Amino acid sequence: MGEIHAEKQRLVHDALVQLFEIRPPASEVMQPLRFTASGNGQAVTFQGLTYEPWAMEAKGFESSHKGAPRPKLSISNIGTLPDGRPLRGIFTALVMQHQGLVGWEVVRRLTHAKFCAGGELAAFPEMHPEEIWLINRREADNGDVLTFELRSRLDLAGRRAPGVLVTRYCPAHVVYRGAHCGYQGAAMFDANDKPVTDKRLDRCGKRLASCKNRDNLANYGGCPGMRRYS
Repeated sequence: MGEIHAEKQRLVHDALVQLFEIRPPASEVMQPLRFTASGNGQAVTFQGLTYEPWAMEAKGFESSHKGAPRPKLSISNIGTLPDGRPLRGIFTALVMQHQGLVGWEVVRRLTHAKFCAGGELAAFPEMHPEEIWLINRREADNGDVLTFELRSRLDLAGRRAPGVLVTRYCPAHVVYRGAHCGYQGAAMFDANDKPVTDKRLDRCGKRLASCKNRDNLANYGGCPGMRRYS
């Protein structure tokens, strides 16, 4: 990223080029859609990929103190047929067929005109760090323009954590003397935490006291502060 880093330090920047790629999930058999509002109405080729000219507006990608950004991507719903006639509803048909495109990836690439095909540094196509977003919902559709709300892949707002039963006891998946348990000592105790010498009686009670007797508190997986409900 030597040349593009130097571009950031210049007082006068080369024209910024914003490229978007909409990726369907692996379960969908279709190619990614690539668009750009840069290029003065002409297709832009960057790193061997061609981005079709399309009327669009992208905003809200900058981070703020208010939390994770929720950018907006507005795309024209009007295409052009080979004979030049306008075709309305291109994206409306797509979102109706694929559950609003929720969960589809939106890749945002920022580069400069000099790194694109026809530019002076096209042979060394550099770009700023690639951004990958997910379509969170379709926010608006007036027939002519569709607006999507995006979210970061790390944005967990509105999502529930996997269900986990939290108790005072060591979790069921922790096998005594197994990898998660970590205890391999010679001292043995029965299920009631009483010392034994017979290996057949060596059992873990999965209590805090069980780990304490074995000097294995560092690997205790329970939550001692949890109350017991009947």
